[in-house]
Amino acid sequence: MIPPTPRTRVWTPRDRGYGDHVDRPLLILNPRYDQRFVARAQYLIAAGTGLPERLQELLRKEFPRAVVRPRTLSGEPGAVWYVYREGHWVSGAED
Repeated sequence: MIPPTPRTRVWTPRDRGYGDHVDRPLLILNPRYDQRFVARAQYLIAAGTGLPERLQELLRKEFPRAVVRPRTLSGEPGAVWYVYREGHWVSGAED
């Protein structure tokens, strides 16, 4: 068997920290320091929210400006969603 190299390695759900759950997207959350926002988004995904539009709808109940945008890069091995609490990227410094 040939050992994996960067070109032959297969991206697995375990690599993304989700155990055996293939369907979960990788979330890029902003702002990352808002623990309540991060926890809510991660909880909703773990509960089975499978569409970015639905995640946005549910997040807006607590965070009215929340926006969720799927990243669409050809050849990307899994779903990646950008999740913005303020509707756009904000600084990493706390308010």
